[in-house]
Amino acid sequence: MGGHPLKEKFLADAGFKKLYEQQYRALYTKLLAGDAASGLLDMLVAAYNLNDGADAARIAGEAGTLRTCLETRKKTLGADQAITGA
Repeated sequence: MGGHPLKEKFLADAGFKKLYEQQYRALYTKLLAGDAASGLLDMLVAAYNLNDGADAARIAGEAGTLRTCLETRKKTLGADQAITGA
């Protein structure tokens, strides 16, 4: 993990780091591995398409791009030490 100095400062505390990693795994499991994020995307696309003048082809393309991003993130994080605990 890395990226932000304040994050690194907090993660230096073992108790905080343990809690952070537990919550990180829980969010991953619910949002990505559990496909909640994809389900939300489906609902947003359906809601958008109810609008008069909705550009269904455009939203389908953009949703496809987001789906690819979600799947890539799911796969990448699924192999990450923070998720696997290995």
